[in-house]
Amino acid sequence: MVTPKQGDLIFIDAEPHAGHEEGRHNPQQGNIRRPMVIISNDGYNRQLGMVVCMPITSKTKSDRRIYLPIIDHASEIKGSVITFQIPNYDYVARHGEIVGKVSTSFLNELIKRAKNIF
Repeated sequence: MVTPKQGDLIFIDAEPHAGHEEGRHNPQQGNIRRPMVIISNDGYNRQLGMVVCMPITSKTKSDRRIYLPIIDHASEIKGSVITFQIPNYDYVARHGEIVGKVSTSFLNELIKRAKNIF
């Protein structure tokens, strides 16, 4: 098994969702995959098989206080990172797939925003 690393862009089965969580995927049509960026460190990911992520919307949001625009041409991920949602997922059970990586400076900004929540 490939161990995901901090800063990896992934697709993961993120359903079900509830309440104000980002979603609008359609499980009946098999549309449960969502792009995310991993912010947990490599040791956490390796030891627990879990990943702490920030989800990515398919739309570019204008409020830069809580969203961070992202474009990754290699993976075709384009939209906004939702910096106020920080879910934890079982990478294997949710069929995680690494599709890219963000820059160190972009990752550092995401981690800074995560720390501001706590």
